[in-house]
Amino acid sequence: MRLTNKNTKITKELKIKELLKSREVEVRRDAVYSLKKLKDKALTVNLLIQCFQDIDWRVRKSATDILIGIKDLSVIKKLIDTLYSENANTRNSAIEVLTAFGSDAIDSLTDGFKAANPDVKKFIIDIIGNIRDARVTQFLLKEIFDKANDDNVKAAAIEHLSKIKSKDVVDNLLSVLKGDDLFLCYYAINALGKIGDDRSISALISALPRKELRKPAIKALGQIAGNVSLSSITPFLKDESKGVCEETIVAIENFHINGLPEEVIVTEIKKSAGDDALNILLPFADSHKKEVKKAAILLLCLLKEKSAISAILEISSEMEPQKNIIRALVYIGKAIPDALMPYLSSGDVYQRRILCDVAGRTGLPVFFKPLVKMLKDKDSHSRAKAAQALSIIGNIEAAKYIKTLLSDEYEDIQESAIAAMAVLKDGVDISELIGLLSDKNPVLRRSSAKLLGLIGEKKAVEPLGVALKDSDLRVRNAVIDAIGAIDGKEVLKYLLLALTDEHFDVRRSAAIAISRMKTKKAFEALLLLLRDTDVWVRATAVKGLGQTKHNTAVKHLIAALNDKSGIVRNAAIEALAGFREKRVKNALLLLLKDKDPEIRSTTVNSLAVFEGVAKDLLPVLKDKDWAVRKQVVDVLGKFFRDESSSYLQEAADTDSDPEVRKAAERYFSV
Repeated sequence: MRLTNKNTKITKELKIKELLKSREVEVRRDAVYSLKKLKDKALTVNLLIQCFQDIDWRVRKSATDILIGIKDLSVIKKLIDTLYSENANTRNSAIEVLTAFGSDAIDSLTDGFKAANPDVKKFIIDIIGNIRDARVTQFLLKEIFDKANDDNVKAAAIEHLSKIKSKDVVDNLLSVLKGDDLFLCYYAINALGKIGDDRSISALISALPRKELRKPAIKALGQIAGNVSLSSITPFLKDESKGVCEETIVAIENFHINGLPEEVIVTEIKKSAGDDALNILLPFADSHKKEVKKAAILLLCLLKEKSAISAILEISSEMEPQKNIIRALVYIGKAIPDALMPYLSSGDVYQRRILCDVAGRTGLPVFFKPLVKMLKDKDSHSRAKAAQALSIIGNIEAAKYIKTLLSDEYEDIQESAIAAMAVLKDGVDISELIGLLSDKNPVLRRSSAKLLGLIGEKKAVEPLGVALKDSDLRVRNAVIDAIGAIDGKEVLKYLLLALTDEHFDVRRSAAIAISRMKTKKAFEALLLLLRDTDVWVRATAVKGLGQTKHNTAVKHLIAALNDKSGIVRNAAIEALAGFREKRVKNALLLLLKDKDPEIRSTTVNSLAVFEGVAKDLLPVLKDKDWAVRKQVVDVLGKFFRDESSSYLQEAADTDSDPEVRKAAERYFSV
């Protein structure tokens, strides 16, 4: 007996339903994807929502991804109904999809909000609060003053308003703060602190006398860190509540992090705490709360408490030292440098590294000898930091000591020494440095060449030219870079000579240097390199020609579009973007049908500079490669949004790739 189409359809649906009950996760996932093939949209949506209850997150994720691609008013309403489910996985999946729908879901969500119970209202607030849309702000502001909403719903609205930095939001939150509802005042204060608007300072200071609001108000003032409010916070160092004291200490540190001068902070602490300041802060230096401990120790440093130095160094050894910690140590180092001296020979390698930074930033000559000694430290980073610190202090005598690091076993240390000696160039013996170009050690030859380039020593050009014949490839590359960095008549001659080097890397380095020269000979040399056997040399020449901005370069760059290497072709496409000529546009348009997706993608990006190109890019929204389609979406969204809005909407609704849909949605919803 033949099955009718109706029976076939029912059989297919039943089979999918059975597969959705399988014990195997991948079978259930495949069944979820099969739902896309059903013609009954309502049934598909219902089954996908049922999949939200699946115990495995991968199945739920597959269902949400498919629903996000459907985006329909009926789907939105069903998802809102799903928010009433007692199953947390179901609710969370519905929230994920509704949030992804973005602006399209706002009207339905606000309609559903009116009749919702408090729990669902809070879910809707959380969804809407994560959508970028002008309507969101007004909706949230309206709900925090609606007497029909319970406090948890209002608090959720206030939390989301903290992400919106506008005058209207701040003014309304300040209105909440003037009210009698302590619960909402607490959330308003937290939101104002996160927003960080100076207009909140006065109201937050006014909240300090209210014990229930004191801690959040101090925290918020610390987050804003407006200079005028510090004097209102420091008196609470003596508060009877330990929690308030802790919040005050952390808040004061925030003023320091925000750049308030150490002298100002110290003055205010002493005004409020007087001679008791050290005794107040010392117990908190042993706090089990890391942020309180760190803040207390930092403030002790600012008060020039020597015992705090080891504590703050210990904290810094456990993590990457923050800028304000370094500043605090520099502050105490300038005042009492002898207090830092012992730590320059600490057994803790991290402390030695930090102290090198600090000693250099003080700029004090007293640290010269200890830093010279550290150039021989067994820790390579300490050696590098010592060289850098000496260059900051600026005593040119340091150059002769740093010179030993030019042949250090580690390349990054060599580089640090080169940079430091370039700063101290008046203390460098140029003749000796030129002589090192023929040293037996290739590392020393390379470092010397680099340093001569950084210094820009013109009389070194000829010796560097001789060094182009060095047997070591890395030395020759360094020599090329050095010659290219020096301003002189003979420079181009030696760079042209380097173009005959047997190694492509040397030729490429020479091409980079030549491309910076705006002369006819340099231009001709780049043209010659377009025929080089190495891909990267040709690509470098192409890039260099683009940088010349000479119209005569255009025909050569267009010719390079036919290079056998995709690397060179891509370089030519990018270079041509700098020439807004009709012939360039026409040449690039032909590449939109190139077989290489990377070529098509690069072409789309380069065409962005041409007026009226949107119509030419629209067909590429159907490109078979998702990355190319995304590039088109990005170009249309950034440069041609108004004339392409309907196409961006279509891509957001129908593109098969989630990354493309997400990109299109972003531009369409802005």
